[in-house]
Amino acid sequence: MANAGDTKERFGRAYIYLIPTGNNFDPGTWRVRVDDEGTPPIDGGGGGEADLSFRAVVAADETAMDVGHLVYIDTDGRARKADASSLTTADVAGMVIEAAEPGELCTFTRNEVKSIFNVTDLVDGGSALLTPGESYYLSTTPGKWTTTPDTTTPGAVVRPCGLAFDTNQMSIEIQNATVI
Repeated sequence: MANAGDTKERFGRAYIYLIPTGNNFDPGTWRVRVDDEGTPPIDGGGGGEADLSFRAVVAADETAMDVGHLVYIDTDGRARKADASSLTTADVAGMVIEAAEPGELCTFTRNEVKSIFNVTDLVDGGSALLTPGESYYLSTTPGKWTTTPDTTTPGAVVRPCGLAFDTNQMSIEIQNATVI
């Protein structure tokens, strides 16, 4: 078991074990010891910006990927628009953050907050803005989001994919699926 002040090196970064409350009986946590610039963090945090994006080539027979589309990776390693009609196509890899045409590299991400400005084109129901605090799910329409997943069709998949933080800010949080 680690003690407050213990250090370790992992993934090319230095970490320190801290107990935020100062009470040795409370749970502690490992924190990055210095930020990416090599200076001690002022606020006790650390890190710098992490790149959480991934890339895959858009399948040749797929339509263009727009920023905000939800994608999955097929068995050939190609990006395709995800949809909730089957478990295979509902295995969401992330949200597109750089538009791409078929045959081009598509950049997508997950586990971070990103802007969506073309909400009308991306969310079933035609809403012009996201609703802060609302959960968004994978739609049965390829690549799209919905606030009302299909919970009646046998074989349909309910997969929460994000939470709106603002009218154009989505926290991309791909959750476990439920098959109907």
